[in-house]
Amino acid sequence: MTFRTAQPHNSVGSITLQWPQKRLTVEPSKPLEQQLECYPPQSAGLGKRGLLLHGDNFDGLSWLLANGCGGRVRLVYMDPPYNSNRTYTSRIRLRGKGQPALGETTAYDDVWQPADYLQFLTDRLLLLRELLHADGTLWLHCDYRMQAHLLLLLKEIFGADSHLNTVFWRSQTMRGAKVHARYFPNSAQAIHIFRRTSRGRPFWHAPRREIVLTEEAAAAQYMRDERGFFRTSDPGTYSFERLKSLLAAGRLYAPYGGDVIVDEGPQRVYASNGGNIGVKYYLEKRGRNRYVVTKPVDNLWDDIAGLGTVPAEDENYPTQKTERLLHRILETASRPGELVLDPFAGSGTTLNVAHKLDRVWIGCDSSWRAVRTAACRISRHPACAASDQAGGDGGSKPVHDAARDSSRVESGYRIIRIGDGAFVNGRHLRQEPHVDPTADIRLDQDEGRLTVRIGGFHSPLVASLAAKRKVPLPGDWRVQVRAVLVDPNFDGATLRPALVDAPAGKSALVAGVYSCAQPVQSEGQDNKRAKDRTVATVIVDVAGEEHIFVDSAPECESP
Repeated sequence: MTFRTAQPHNSVGSITLQWPQKRLTVEPSKPLEQQLECYPPQSAGLGKRGLLLHGDNFDGLSWLLANGCGGRVRLVYMDPPYNSNRTYTSRIRLRGKGQPALGETTAYDDVWQPADYLQFLTDRLLLLRELLHADGTLWLHCDYRMQAHLLLLLKEIFGADSHLNTVFWRSQTMRGAKVHARYFPNSAQAIHIFRRTSRGRPFWHAPRREIVLTEEAAAAQYMRDERGFFRTSDPGTYSFERLKSLLAAGRLYAPYGGDVIVDEGPQRVYASNGGNIGVKYYLEKRGRNRYVVTKPVDNLWDDIAGLGTVPAEDENYPTQKTERLLHRILETASRPGELVLDPFAGSGTTLNVAHKLDRVWIGCDSSWRAVRTAACRISRHPACAASDQAGGDGGSKPVHDAARDSSRVESGYRIIRIGDGAFVNGRHLRQEPHVDPTADIRLDQDEGRLTVRIGGFHSPLVASLAAKRKVPLPGDWRVQVRAVLVDPNFDGATLRPALVDAPAGKSALVAGVYSCAQPVQSEGQDNKRAKDRTVATVIVDVAGEEHIFVDSAPECESP
């Protein structure tokens, strides 16, 4: 099946964007698939799971169309490359308080020829349009480099009447070199909002924002009476009876120290000393010295901070967006239970917020590092014992108990690799447990529970980076580790971790000791197969390398 633009690009009076070898049709690919990971395991039967597609998002979107997702997506948020002519990197740093950086690793390249960039996005926008619900919306995030080009392109694909608005988000504050920028600093980014067709009627929950003032700030900006701080507004077309009821409630104001006069004869309400009466709107008082002003939100968003001022969310992934931004977008244009899609998932902010807001979510990314980062974020919610318990001082190694965590896991994720045969059948995890790297892993079984104790881990890559920087590696092996996953019944193909230990922040360390239920042999199960069961422990080091250590499971007797 071939998809085309919503309207002929050469229609009378239309304004279009041109580039060499421009194509406004696309035919989906027919990619292969392989399930790589499922958390929690299928046998747990815990709630719904989100879906992470690892591979080129053109293949990912084609796969979704082939698997019945056409017309089902209520909201697409996409934060594609910006054609910035840059290679983005992330720091490699040891975990724990005060640990140094060891270098940088490439996250992704954003270097394009303009025509290639526009065709790249055109192909994907055509597929995304087919995935959108009839009443769905697409939010495309870009910056000053291509926002004008992309607005024209979106109008050509979706129709000019489908453009709902463009939001300008102040993502940065002026500081550092930006203060001295010539021709004004670029501190804002654009988000173009389009509906599926001009006939669409998207769900829309208009957001409002709160401004918190101290008593001193409120006194400088607002009037005050015995009921508190207030502003006034013209009564407009309020009826005589409505004005009388507002007066009875103490909500009419007369300027110049006058009184409000009610004249029943001509049914008129006016101010005794002249001027216009106003309706009082009071500020909400919170606490002893805080007052809240609630205002509607327009298309200039300067009230949501960028990542530079929200360090607690930092996943060490370049161009990461803040959760408040996605929270506003998802709450504005989707409802709980509806499907949200992010075809450029990156660090997983959209997916993480969708998870918290009870949306069904799908994310795509060609970078395995991005997919793992997103999966780690999802695994922490609604709570993750490891991040709560492990601490950042390295002084204790508590048990990360999957039973305790599973009672709080409401949903999880699946990871599917999408692409051609060479990509799908490529190697997923390193399996070199006795050569490179090394780990000291001990398995114990008692009363149907499996305990995994990691006594040490050595990553040659991390050690090499530390040596180049002349940084001595601390004695605690956990400073080298970003995450640990444990599958107590590994089948050799799909990893089904019973627990994921991926603490948030830069300082927290993995627990290193893990407890989970060990599968019990059922009646009729082949004895040899039960005895051959294996446990897979995946260790993700701080350089992003993933290593799987597979050991025979301790024998487990039926209760």
